[in-house]
Amino acid sequence: MIGLIIVSHSKMLADGLLQLAEQMQNKQNCQIITAAGVDDEAHPIGTDAVKVMEAIEALSEASSIILLMDLGSALLSAETALDLIDPVLAEKVHLCSAPLVEGTIAITAAASGGASIDTILAEARQALQAKQQQLNDNVTVTPKKEIEHNSFSEAAIKTHWVVRNPAGLHIRPAAKLASQLSSFKARLELHNGQKQADAKSMNQIALLQVKKGDKITLIAEGSDSQAAIAAFEQLAQQNFGDDVNSTSHTILIGKAAYIPTVTGLAYHWTPSIELIESSHQGSKNEITKATQAFEQLKSQLNTLADTLTEQYGKSIADIFRGHSLLLDDDDIIGSVKQKIENEEITAYAAILAIFNEMSEQYQQLDDAYLQARFIDIDDLKKQLLMSISSQTAKTLTLAEPTIILSDNLGPSELVRNQNTMIAGIALAKGSPYSHTSIIAAKMGIPMLVNLGENIINIPDHIKITLSTEDSSLTIN
Repeated sequence: MIGLIIVSHSKMLADGLLQLAEQMQNKQNCQIITAAGVDDEAHPIGTDAVKVMEAIEALSEASSIILLMDLGSALLSAETALDLIDPVLAEKVHLCSAPLVEGTIAITAAASGGASIDTILAEARQALQAKQQQLNDNVTVTPKKEIEHNSFSEAAIKTHWVVRNPAGLHIRPAAKLASQLSSFKARLELHNGQKQADAKSMNQIALLQVKKGDKITLIAEGSDSQAAIAAFEQLAQQNFGDDVNSTSHTILIGKAAYIPTVTGLAYHWTPSIELIESSHQGSKNEITKATQAFEQLKSQLNTLADTLTEQYGKSIADIFRGHSLLLDDDDIIGSVKQKIENEEITAYAAILAIFNEMSEQYQQLDDAYLQARFIDIDDLKKQLLMSISSQTAKTLTLAEPTIILSDNLGPSELVRNQNTMIAGIALAKGSPYSHTSIIAAKMGIPMLVNLGENIINIPDHIKITLSTEDSSLTIN
């Protein structure tokens, strides 16, 4: 039996991931435990080495134990736990660098099918390949182990199946298929057109990108090949565990009863104040400044999230808990410290450089949703620099309905300035996929983004109309 421990900063995240993994778990072959969060009701986000240690000890009967960590201090907690346990038990433990979600599913599927620990870890480390290939990322796909696709003998047998699953062989059916076939000794190869995959590997099945209507072929050769074919055909008849009838929906089409068109006075707002970098006070002092700024902002974000839970619900609050988690990433604070030491610069300059680099990396992404996260990075940068500079953010004072005009707007800048007189928001930049847009929608504030630099020419206090019906901003 293989033991898997999910080590995460968030108990809710780990519990949700456990629920997902249970859909493909064979508990005789794979046991899963979470070691997530900390016992602090006010600020439950974090990791605890003692929890990890207790989870390892609970799985002491397993032949091997895999620890899968999300980020930052989760790895530190895992390593600390290994120092606390019996050395003989520690030898069973494998720290795995796979991504948390994909790695959990890959480990669960492979372990549930009875795969060896080496195969399980290999599956986990390759777990991102299917997604990367589908998104055309520049990734080198790990070659399949010594598979020569034309080397089957005349004794090989095959069967065909036209896939009926609406989403094709996505992660769950791929995991079920790999788990079902992994116990057979026969060599099993799955074909989709010109692509081939080891039918015992969930990751390789996913890389086939099998869609509804594709005709797939299973080729089997070995002592139990006939039994493997029969098992495949039985699972295929069951649509690989999917309910193909549950995905149909009744769609009713109507007309919107209300389309937000609002009028108000134009007001140009520059949320950020002018920050002045202080002189360098020695690397040790500058590192202390940076560390304190990170800790202070994490605390503020957690407090803000608690407040927003009551106002707008968990989904909005989780945006800021996510920001706090980002600041808990050892790689980020480590990069800031390293830059301070290596270049002998101020904490202000180091934070500015590291976060500008991160922002640029997000802006270069092709995925519009991920690209929009540069706005969050810029927002965090501004808050850290204000903390370093001992400055307080500006807040809005409005007496009548107003449409805010700005270059861009971060999530924290919006929630800090909740005001019933904000009739709408118009941004020169921004993104419809940004967290700022999501929060504005929750607040019921109509918002337009990507209007271009011409909004700078709109005079203050003139009456303007914002319409989300045709995405227009009109000077009245």
